[in-house]
Amino acid sequence: MNNTEWFSIRTLTLPATAVALLVAFIIVWLVLRVQFPKKWAEVYGDAVFTFIVVWKFSIIVTDFKAVIAQPFALLYFNGGTIGVFLGVMAASLQLWWKRQKIQFDATGIVACSWAFILTQSIYQWLVVLLNDNETYSELITLLVLSTLTVLILWKITAINRALFLYTIGFMIVTLFQPHGLWQPAVGVSVIILILGIAIQRFADASK
Repeated sequence: MNNTEWFSIRTLTLPATAVALLVAFIIVWLVLRVQFPKKWAEVYGDAVFTFIVVWKFSIIVTDFKAVIAQPFALLYFNGGTIGVFLGVMAASLQLWWKRQKIQFDATGIVACSWAFILTQSIYQWLVVLLNDNETYSELITLLVLSTLTVLILWKITAINRALFLYTIGFMIVTLFQPHGLWQPAVGVSVIILILGIAIQRFADASK
């Protein structure tokens, strides 16, 4: 989806994609808090915090000269697409390093499936609603991802299977979007799929 709208929060101006992501994080945290033991909302919250910090301050990596010349750039800018990938990878590595402490049981696997899939779907839904894109592209995104999300979370408990099916479905949806497969959300979905497979294998090996 193309980002066509910007929103101002006091002195901070954010693109619709950033607003959609932050709102998606809040909604998913609330869902996990209500649907699962408190532990899993906390695990998700820690991962989200790591993502936001790395994403926000990754501008030090992507545009170091600008930060040196204007330190306040840290408050108003982020690392862009590269920062998103760095944030996702940092959060993924955090979850993997803490896997022994977290102890992914059957409930945790389901909670992870919900967290990964709902975050991606709600983000996509909000991007559609907050931006102005072609109607057919928006309808396909809303219809396909809504159907996929409900069916997967209702029927599939194995995180690797759930994420594999979701990722394939999402890639098909992107073919009807302006940037096709060449958009950050696709790469993020693949990273999350790899993480999900690793978590599922770890949980199976721990039984």
